[in-house]
Amino acid sequence: MSDIEEVIKKIDECIQELDRYKYFSSEAWTAIDYLGKVKNMLRNLNKENAQQILGILNEMIRQGQPYSSFIPRTIENLKFIREWLEKKILELPS
Repeated sequence: MSDIEEVIKKIDECIQELDRYKYFSSEAWTAIDYLGKVKNMLRNLNKENAQQILGILNEMIRQGQPYSSFIPRTIENLKFIREWLEKKILELPS
């Protein structure tokens, strides 16, 4: 499995965990929508996309932190993806 495939798998895990809250929380719907956009951006990864994704991830982690006891896997996966992307960005073309 490539590293991008692993990241996409982690995004899918986040979506799965958030899915059970989407009927109670508009934030869950928004997060799922953003995660779908991140998946698409990862398929065409360049420095510009990576910077945008980092911004999205940082905001999602910030907003999700108060709910971390409800969505622990999501927070953990988002932090993993952010760390991976921070390293990966150095290898990417502009």
